[in-house]
Amino acid sequence: MSKAKIGIVTVSDRASAGVYEDLSGKAIIDVLNEYLTSEWEPVYKVIPDEQDVIEATLIDLADNQDCCLIVTTGGTGTS
Repeated sequence: MSKAKIGIVTVSDRASAGVYEDLSGKAIIDVLNEYLTSEWEPVYKVIPDEQDVIEATLIDLADNQDCCLIVTTGGTGTS
């Protein structure tokens, strides 16, 4: 059986530009590792806060990367 893929997307202009390290996306991965008992593979993205980039990323994760769940964070935190 193949591993489930879960998309983790941080939407942040500054983190995507390398101004600071993304901590919230990495925290999501840590929490999922704590709670999930079956094997899974993170598909982790840090992208700028631009609607067209966000839309394209979410479509890619769902349609092309076969993610069964997509978790997003940015701005004030997990959403």
